[in-house]
Amino acid sequence: MALLNRPRYRPIGLAALTTACLAGPLDAQSYDITMSTTADRWSYPFNATPGTRPAGSTFGYVPFPDETSFDNRDGQVIVAFDTSKIVPPGQGAGSYDVSVFALEITLAGPASGPIDLTVDDWRTYLPEEAENALPDVDPGRPIELFAAGFRNGYDRLSWNEGDFFSDTDIFGQGTRNVFAAEIAADGSLFDASSSITDDFTATPVAVAAFPGFEAGEIPPEGAIATFELDTSDPLIHGWLGESLDEGRLVFSVTSLIGASQGDTLLTQFYLRENPLVEVGVRESSAIAFTVDIVDVCKVREDLNGDCIVDGADLGLFLSRWNTADESADFDDDGIVSGSDLGRLLAAFGI
Repeated sequence: MALLNRPRYRPIGLAALTTACLAGPLDAQSYDITMSTTADRWSYPFNATPGTRPAGSTFGYVPFPDETSFDNRDGQVIVAFDTSKIVPPGQGAGSYDVSVFALEITLAGPASGPIDLTVDDWRTYLPEEAENALPDVDPGRPIELFAAGFRNGYDRLSWNEGDFFSDTDIFGQGTRNVFAAEIAADGSLFDASSSITDDFTATPVAVAAFPGFEAGEIPPEGAIATFELDTSDPLIHGWLGESLDEGRLVFSVTSLIGASQGDTLLTQFYLRENPLVEVGVRESSAIAFTVDIVDVCKVREDLNGDCIVDGADLGLFLSRWNTADESADFDDDGIVSGSDLGRLLAAFGI
């Protein structure tokens, strides 16, 4: 899904909007939202202007052998969206049924490498002489979108774009106050900023595509990175629900595209304080999503109608496994299967 049908270049568009578009009055239960970022900052240890820098770059630091002075995802761009005045918070995380979600952010210069639409195995970032090294079979490195995690006493509501990079130490891994986080199987968040050092392939919530450009092309300044989230994924769906319930969505834009000291070309994005953004010539980040606020006593996964999704509902669900029973076919694909089980488990406890 593209947020809007766009040409390869466009001076003014989605992110220039300063208000949200609702499907109905504020007290309606269905919302179709388009909004610009309400806070953004370049998250980098030596950023002397947090919250006011005009652009932020994303790049990686993957030394071999491992060296832990900095996170592998060294340059990150944090973007936040305060939704509490648009979508009513406090309804319970399971009450927010997000069916479509996309985020856009605009290049403030040409990208430093070609477009890669897929997540790359962590071993492809190792040099050939490394024991575990694998070849990277497609061109470029992906630009990835993660949920934002927090430490040092911060959370999604208390963090501000002008806060320090770290309240402990700018050096080392796992010290930044806000970080690129993977969503664990239990819905918790863990730091994915140094996945190469930690020997795992991090799973983002989305990988950037650039409408109007193909994989392998180098997108120019003004091209728009578009992240489309799979809202049928129970982990993504659950995290979006938790965020809307609290009234704020916070993301980290990252890449592991290599960079060296003094590089003049980095993959960087416009931030909202940029003069070109302020006059409407270029755009900061923006999101578009559709959400229904559902009555928890009418959640489809509550098969026995007792207003809570629990083991009793799981038992009923399993009795309908591999059938075409519409009551348990939550994704409406004609069969009760694993994807429906994922939705039930995501709703557990509602």
